Amino acid sequence: MKKLTISFLGRDCPGAVSTVSQILGQSGCNIVEVTQTILCGEFAAIFIVLAPEDLEQEDLRQRMLAGLKDAGLDLSVLVRPAVEGQWGTGIACQPFVVSADGPDHPGQIAAMSRIFAQHSINIESLKAILGEGGSQHALFVFEVMVPEDVDLGRLRRELVVEGRNHDLRVSVQHRDIFEAVHRVAPF
Repeated sequence: MKKLTISFLGRDCPGAVSTVSQILGQSGCNIVEVTQTILCGEFAAIFIVLAPEDLEQEDLRQRMLAGLKDAGLDLSVLVRPAVEGQWGTGIACQPFVVSADGPDHPGQIAAMSRIFAQHSINIESLKAILGEGGSQHALFVFEVMVPEDVDLGRLRRELVVEGRNHDLRVSVQHRDIFEAVHRVAPF
């Protein structure tokens, strides 16, 4: 078996995950990992699969496109070899959650992500929510992996300063602390 990454992007509608997973199963592929989201009516998903050695990438892509068309789904499909190993393998890292909120302005995500890049910090997840708390309000939540050799005090200062430059309040918390603070207790 070979490992492939299959990405889908297009108009959201019920049945997308069902159709994709059925076509993959019929093609002899086993789904190893998947992430999927909907953003402003757009469906996006990445499937990591184990595929038969004799299944060519382009053949699988054509099967996917034909099956999606038959199901009435308008999704683009990209099939490529899966990258082995994650970023940071062998690098000691700690998970952090960085949130930034304030009035929405162009360039805010670029400014914050530039700080991460300068410190070789990988963004594993980014969620931008606009309009909650007011029509011009922005909330950005970055889940990042911070290498242990990064000076956390310096990183926090740089993020806070960059946030102020863009009218954002910035919070930096270890993921364990963030999750403990935001955990909803049962009634």
